[in-house]
Amino acid sequence: MSGICGVIRFDGGEVEPSWLEGMVEVARHRGPDGVGRWLEGGVGLAHLALHVTPESVRESQPLVSREGGVVVVADARIDNRAELAVRLRSAGELRAGDEPTDAELILAAYRVWGEESAAQLVGDFAFVVWDGARRRLYGARDVMGMRALYYRVEVGRVLFGTEVKQILAVPGVPVRIFEPAVGAYLAGPYVLPEWTFYEGVEQLAPAHALVVEAGGHRAWRYWEVDGGRRIRYRREAEYAEHFLELFTEAVRARLRSVRPVGLFLSGGVDSGSIAAVAGRLVRYCWAFEELAECDERGVSGPLAAHWGIRGPLAAHWGIPVTEVPADEQWPLRDYPAHGPDRDDPFLFVYQPLLDAGLARARDQGASVVMSGDRGDLLMGENIYDYPSLFWRGQWRTLLSEFRIQTRRQGRPLRQIAKQYLWRPARAAVWPAHRAPRLRRGAQRAYRRFRPWQPTLPPWMGDQQANFDFEKISRLSRANLAFAKPALQARYSAIFTPMHLRGAVSSERMHAALGLAFADPWSDSRLISFVLAVPQRALNTTGYEKRVVKSAMSKLWPCEVRQTVGKTNPYPLFDRALRDRAIATVSDLLAEPKLGTRGWVDEGVLRRHYEGVRAGEPEHYTLWWALSAEMWLRAHFRD
Repeated sequence: MSGICGVIRFDGGEVEPSWLEGMVEVARHRGPDGVGRWLEGGVGLAHLALHVTPESVRESQPLVSREGGVVVVADARIDNRAELAVRLRSAGELRAGDEPTDAELILAAYRVWGEESAAQLVGDFAFVVWDGARRRLYGARDVMGMRALYYRVEVGRVLFGTEVKQILAVPGVPVRIFEPAVGAYLAGPYVLPEWTFYEGVEQLAPAHALVVEAGGHRAWRYWEVDGGRRIRYRREAEYAEHFLELFTEAVRARLRSVRPVGLFLSGGVDSGSIAAVAGRLVRYCWAFEELAECDERGVSGPLAAHWGIRGPLAAHWGIPVTEVPADEQWPLRDYPAHGPDRDDPFLFVYQPLLDAGLARARDQGASVVMSGDRGDLLMGENIYDYPSLFWRGQWRTLLSEFRIQTRRQGRPLRQIAKQYLWRPARAAVWPAHRAPRLRRGAQRAYRRFRPWQPTLPPWMGDQQANFDFEKISRLSRANLAFAKPALQARYSAIFTPMHLRGAVSSERMHAALGLAFADPWSDSRLISFVLAVPQRALNTTGYEKRVVKSAMSKLWPCEVRQTVGKTNPYPLFDRALRDRAIATVSDLLAEPKLGTRGWVDEGVLRRHYEGVRAGEPEHYTLWWALSAEMWLRAHFRD
């Protein structure tokens, strides 16, 4: 959306204006609607504006409180505006009739609740408040990490920004690679949310707040799912009704835009559900002529034709669909174009395809582009609650669903049962009301159960061989422990570090083209709902994403329900590795900087690629090494 940055000195010195200008300049693309600055002695703050919501058009940042002394810079879209305004008026911070901007809401919330203010906000945000009276910086980031906030704490000084490169632009900041992050990235990637790829620069983790004072700094988690909350209805339709109410509000909040809103419509349930409840959308779909199995028009066409005349938010709007030619947008096309950002090596496999779609959206005047990226995490991900069927004695249903899995996977029934029933059960807290003998046996098995560890690629180099991946795996696991395996799996999927990092990369990719990124499936109110209802209400074998499909049944006509289904662009990647991008990949692997630094065994890496060209399967593992090599070549000379 927008961008923020700043330098605060606690040693009595002044902030050099050139420091702030350097931070602004490297992220200039984030401020197409202007740059605001506030310098006062040892404090320098800047805001790069992209006007998206109606409120942001009349917003001026950095925002200084009426009494002075408190200044806020924010990259934010606050979604609980009405409820928050009522509470702040009651507290005397807002006057009756005021229509506050989002920055004004954040500032007022800080004045009322102080360090607890972030917990009162719903939306996508990253902000920093400078409290001059207390000589304290307070910052926070939204629950699902849709906006980034990086910081570096030094002796007598703190720097922060929306992008890492803003901090690196300040004179005196060393540029040294943080090798543990590279090792974790090459393994999968499994980089922790608070890590960056530069020593001394940290990322504030999602749902965390930060305080920096002269005496030190601390970060803490201000929001967590209520693990004890339960939502139980007698009728399945009630779950669908509750979901639709929350989802409609999530979409509505992200439609607050002064310009058109776009949507990447894959034809699947997740993006299709967004389109079903919104009318003011220009949709973009991939149009493949050669790779017909990747083509999205067969499913997006009927969806758009129907939703062009229906939808609970905007029933009268027509919805144009833009087809983005995709056959020639293969990975590594036009290398080194479409390469990794300086901030980190994380690069989407289908970056040229995404860039083409976003460029089309920008050229057509869009300000926001939505996607359904996190829909699978909330509703799908092959998470099935088979143990509940077993304990309730619904063995016929259990057997029926297991048989569906055997047909899908081509594996024996006993293997399916071991994977989906026995292993989850032994790794869970055994129900206390079951037979003590069985419970004791399960608890012994649970104690012997080893946490999941990543399968390391065979080309990991000598410097990474002794790296503590088990520790990384343990640190990246969920904060909460749930008794039910399916609920634990759902929580872990939603808060997987890789997906949290992917949201940051998506936002940065959109911002580079002057666009804001939004995903209704990232709404914290939806997260709380998903983790409070029975998991079988969300997803069952043979009726995946059942609560979504049930909720959309009145919005999707029969022909749309029959066609909805997500396409997979993997053939585009496969063709690039085996045909179109052979020269590029061979060049990247010829004398890789990764090998020079001892991070990979380049001989093993090259032999793996030779095997891929000969027909061996490749499931994106190679991509992490290729993107890391591109990052090193683009941004480091040694």
